[in-house]
Amino acid sequence: MTLLYIYILWVAACVDSISADSHITVSARVGSTVVLPCNLRKEFTKTPHVRWHTDVGFVFDRSSGGKYIDPGYEGRVDIPEDELRKGNCSLVLKNVRITDDGAYKSFVVEYVDRTNTSKTQEISRVELSVDAFQISAQVGSTVVLPCEWSDLSIQTPHVEWYIDSEIVFERKGKDSYQGEGYEGRVDVPEDELLKGNCSLVLKNFSATDAAVYRSSMLVKQKNRKLVQKVKLSVYGKWISLRRY
Repeated sequence: MTLLYIYILWVAACVDSISADSHITVSARVGSTVVLPCNLRKEFTKTPHVRWHTDVGFVFDRSSGGKYIDPGYEGRVDIPEDELRKGNCSLVLKNVRITDDGAYKSFVVEYVDRTNTSKTQEISRVELSVDAFQISAQVGSTVVLPCEWSDLSIQTPHVEWYIDSEIVFERKGKDSYQGEGYEGRVDVPEDELLKGNCSLVLKNFSATDAAVYRSSMLVKQKNRKLVQKVKLSVYGKWISLRRY
């Protein structure tokens, strides 16, 4: 019993010496530089092996063998090697994009020489909230929520506009769906969508329409890729568009 208790304490100490931050939320503006915090709480003589992922895929990997970057983050992310040896595994992300919005996780990879295997341990989770475009619209007016999609290779683009988990509008080719309360008031014209214009046209704007809207393109068997994030609010007389 005593040996088991000592073993549990030893495991807890080892985990604490590696892991640091739990769940953190960081906000950033489009075009800015943001740091996603991560701390190993100890220094290393050799460069430790650290990876960063999002919920949908790989972002960055650095070890003594070099670094690897996902093409979507090329030239925008880094963990300086000298900082990593000090235990600072924070990810520096430059030129923030709307599509960077989401959950990020960092991991440390440790190798066991005796068995020639490796084990991966989560270090931290960071929720990156990219500030939305902000649009103010007059009640009763028609407002356009901007959205552009650069990949025109998809023959039948599939776009969704939603608030949290509630679908506002969805179009795939000629088929479309208008969410409850938006019937007859919202559209993404098919001909415009084929050109990469996924902007949502919202008619007869009402005060209850004020919310944060997100648009996503669904590719490769419903792999959702965030395209735009817009905060829509009520304004007395004028319609304005600015970065939030």
